[in-house]
Amino acid sequence: MRVVKATKPKTKLRYSVKGKQSKFFDAQGVDELVSICMMLAQELWVVKERLATVECVAEKKGIVLGDEIEDHEFTPDQRAAIDDEKKAYLDRVFFTLREQAEALEADTSNEPDAPAVP
Repeated sequence: MRVVKATKPKTKLRYSVKGKQSKFFDAQGVDELVSICMMLAQELWVVKERLATVECVAEKKGIVLGDEIEDHEFTPDQRAAIDDEKKAYLDRVFFTLREQAEALEADTSNEPDAPAVP
């Protein structure tokens, strides 16, 4: 007796997921905090790897940077550029919370009106 398997048509995998966000924890905000921690971990690792590279290159060239780094002060233009980078960094890290807050602000249709302030 020959067994014939039914073949399903091949389905392409989606490139991205659309729809509701995945939820892993029941407590509100935990998924967002985990996402933020993961983003911070990624950003920190990039910085640590880059710093290790700079230290290795400096050591190969016989450059001692310790005191120079501790005493260094940025020019106003450098400070402004660093502040811009910091803002972009914080926007990336806290993107999840901002997205959730904006979604809550946009979806107020199910909430009752706030009580009048006496």
